[in-house]
Amino acid sequence: MTLYVTDLDGTLLKNDASVSEYTVKTLNSLIENGVLFTYATARSFSSALPLIKRLNIECPAVTFNGVFVINPGTGERVIENVFTKKALINAKNFLRDNDFAPLVYSYIDGKERVSYLVEKIDCVRSYLNQRKGDKRFREAKDFDELFEGNVFYITVLNTEKAETLDNFFTRENGFAHNFQPDTYDSTTWYEIYDKNAGKASAALQVKALLGADKMICFGDNKNDISMLQAADLGVAVQNAFDELKKCADLIIENNESDAVARFIERRETDITNRFANAVDRARTRIKSTVGTQNEKLIHAALKNYYAPFSDEQEVKIGNFYADAVSENGIFEIQTKQLYRLREKLSAFLGSARVNVVHPFICESKTVYINADSGEVTLSEKPRKISSLRTAFEELYSIRDFLKNDNLRIVIVKLKAVKEIYYSGEKIPDIRSKSARKKCVISKIPTEIVEEIILENIDDYFRLLPENLPENFTKKEFCKAAREAESSMRLEVLRERGVLEKIGKRGKAFVYTVTRR
Repeated sequence: MTLYVTDLDGTLLKNDASVSEYTVKTLNSLIENGVLFTYATARSFSSALPLIKRLNIECPAVTFNGVFVINPGTGERVIENVFTKKALINAKNFLRDNDFAPLVYSYIDGKERVSYLVEKIDCVRSYLNQRKGDKRFREAKDFDELFEGNVFYITVLNTEKAETLDNFFTRENGFAHNFQPDTYDSTTWYEIYDKNAGKASAALQVKALLGADKMICFGDNKNDISMLQAADLGVAVQNAFDELKKCADLIIENNESDAVARFIERRETDITNRFANAVDRARTRIKSTVGTQNEKLIHAALKNYYAPFSDEQEVKIGNFYADAVSENGIFEIQTKQLYRLREKLSAFLGSARVNVVHPFICESKTVYINADSGEVTLSEKPRKISSLRTAFEELYSIRDFLKNDNLRIVIVKLKAVKEIYYSGEKIPDIRSKSARKKCVISKIPTEIVEEIILENIDDYFRLLPENLPENFTKKEFCKAAREAESSMRLEVLRERGVLEKIGKRGKAFVYTVTRR
């Protein structure tokens, strides 16, 4: 199952820190139907609870940027990622010697406390004023009293010495840190926690606790970057920081538009059910209608998925037939050889939005079925297959159309099952051509894993490999992409204007990203 993990402020919550009625109703319904949903926040449990109390969250949640994994019903700490004694002593001495005025979060006599230095109250006054009545606040007369109890989190507000802090609070010294602006005001937060904490590691701990096989994470701020990178699918809201957007696999609507709830609802209801129904309709049609015997099942299923009504399919436009036409434009589904669409694209793009849907199977398993008894005699483990490499090869064949504002590329990653029906008692060896001729083999798409949408230049920028040097050769690009054959990706990005050729290094051309 898929685990959904969302940040709160600026992501799930609206700009006034509320949760809309739509989000409450939608997520509670999904949770009731078995969807795994939780949150990961820099907030404490006591601070988060009033904001999301109407959500019936059952999965463990992440608080204090991953310091704690908690039971969302009781606040009980399920997992703790806290400072070592040595690291804490060093932190205390460093902050005192460098005249910082931190907020120190600790447990004293079993109660959560936020301690501050009385003599430096001006440094934290705005924080205290915004949270009047908070029973966690505790005055401290010196650093020894400030660091009493079981300390697990440290914050420095509005510091101008972030670089000084960066140089000390390193992983080598036992720390992780995050420095970012507040979602709601001009405050800046320098947050310090144990090196084993962090939203990414804590979210992965929740995934392991639940036995989920996939994790989708949502965020908007810098402390969400590691979590999105650790996810199977990292999703940024439209209002997210640019730094986070560059790390995201997908960008959705903004937090004011209930983006997280809408995405999960679409994925869990629309995608799963619509695609299953589309496949069923395609299988029935192909089996029962003479005119469609040679139509590929994947092609037919996706046609049903994107345009479910029969009068939307095989629509004549000028001298050509479009696979489908809906309120979202023309759809052309092409499993391979995109170059065959060139004439259609030339005819359609001048007056209409065209969606070129290019599916490929990323995971497949083979099932052997005895045709005489109907019994499944062997079900092999799923295996990962095609990478995006072939998709870039296909895009390269229509590269001169990629800058057209009316063109939208939809790369669809699918899971599939290969069903092999055979007669007799012995399972055939389908590596043999003669054995294959005696079998009925069907490739059945079972799930849409992901839709990679390429509509504007920002979408193509997200296809850049991480850690590219400022100037690089094709070989260095392929190494950063961790694919031996990424040259077509490079060429597609160059054609789209993401990369440019700036010279040569020996015999190799040198490229750079057009904006940084």
